[in-house]
Amino acid sequence: MSSKTTVTTRVRITSRPDLWRLLVVYGPDDDRVGSAHVLSDTAITIGREAQDDGRSIALDDPELSRAHARLEPTEHGWALVDLESHNGTFVDATRVEDRAAPDHGSVIRLGSHLLVLQRVSLESARDLVLAANASSELVGRSVAMASLRSDIVRLAPTDTPVLVIGESGVGKELVATELHRLSGRTGDLVPVNAAALPEQLAESELFGHASGAFTGASGRRKGLFEEAERGTLFIDEIGEMPIALQPKLLRALATGEVRAVGEPKARILDVRVVAATNADLESGVEDGTFRGDLHARLAGEIVLVPPLRDRREDVIELAQHFLASAGGPTRIEPNAAEALMVHAWRYNVRELEQAMRSAASRAKGREAIELDHLPPALREPLRARAAPGPMIATEADLPLHLRVRPDAVPTAEELALVLQEHAGNVKQVAAFFGRHRAQIYRWAERLEVDLESFRE
Repeated sequence: MSSKTTVTTRVRITSRPDLWRLLVVYGPDDDRVGSAHVLSDTAITIGREAQDDGRSIALDDPELSRAHARLEPTEHGWALVDLESHNGTFVDATRVEDRAAPDHGSVIRLGSHLLVLQRVSLESARDLVLAANASSELVGRSVAMASLRSDIVRLAPTDTPVLVIGESGVGKELVATELHRLSGRTGDLVPVNAAALPEQLAESELFGHASGAFTGASGRRKGLFEEAERGTLFIDEIGEMPIALQPKLLRALATGEVRAVGEPKARILDVRVVAATNADLESGVEDGTFRGDLHARLAGEIVLVPPLRDRREDVIELAQHFLASAGGPTRIEPNAAEALMVHAWRYNVRELEQAMRSAASRAKGREAIELDHLPPALREPLRARAAPGPMIATEADLPLHLRVRPDAVPTAEELALVLQEHAGNVKQVAAFFGRHRAQIYRWAERLEVDLESFRE
């Protein structure tokens, strides 16, 4: 019987300006979800039981091996080593055959647990502390959301215009809602999409009009600025604002003066403006579709809303939030949770919300969201690993991987079948299961399978 000896080299990292931490984002113990383990410059073992050396993370999970995997510091970051675990170690849905090099944001699957490796700046660490004590309607415990909450708390009480920048679907209007909620303003939050404003009526929509100002103006009409008096006007897709209207918006921002169409005098209104865009306004300035002075006025305070792919640790919490809103089960099975975590989320939170509404509909009457309840694009990375069905099919002509699951611990019959298919070649059998040869020998001894009898 062969054995594998692992030599761990301690690497002392002397110039690491950031903190590294391992965040538990999913697991059978709800009390551990959200807990973070700060990593130092020594290797740390993760498993079901704590190690005697004190450098370990113990997770209560029957799917974990006693010593399941080890994180080792390297000159360039971290190495994750599978310690020949029973159920395997995965990084971003890919099995770790020997070792992998997870990076910031990598999703690590160990047993039923999902963890995220994070590099956290000292400034972000302070944001985490401040955000923990802040009341917020925004869902997510990530570093990125902590930074966002910190910006909102700082800017909300001011009257300064704010430009919210983020990709489509990230929740820019929710940020505007939080800025208004925490502002102390007594007026309403009034939203408007600049792209949806008819160019001929845009000025009237924003600033109102006097009776008889134009054909069809039978009476005086309040504009959106006036509706937002002592409140907040949220202008989404500000980059689509008609160029002819931009000077008047600039004046309203600079002086508070608003003049309705057809009225001779301007009024001073107390309105806080929050604008949002998913476009590059500086490019608009260069091509003449957006005024530089308006951009300068808006860009005095900028809030960046991170895309969902940059805050994977928020995905499960957001998914459960949307499932609850849709009336579906909020418990998510491990494979479904991993599929949600590793998806790219090109359309951000909006895409996640739609996926959860769809999943809630498919899971109607069930206790939990399973992998098959998710849309096909989300299931694909884990479909082979989670494929249902018997371990050994009765049809002898089925492919081997359909008769025996490569990602599971085999029975004696299954191990014998794979050995027979590979003529007793232990190296090939190990490759089939994605394990080391030493593990095949251990299985054979425990299951009382005679390796020699399969060799030609």
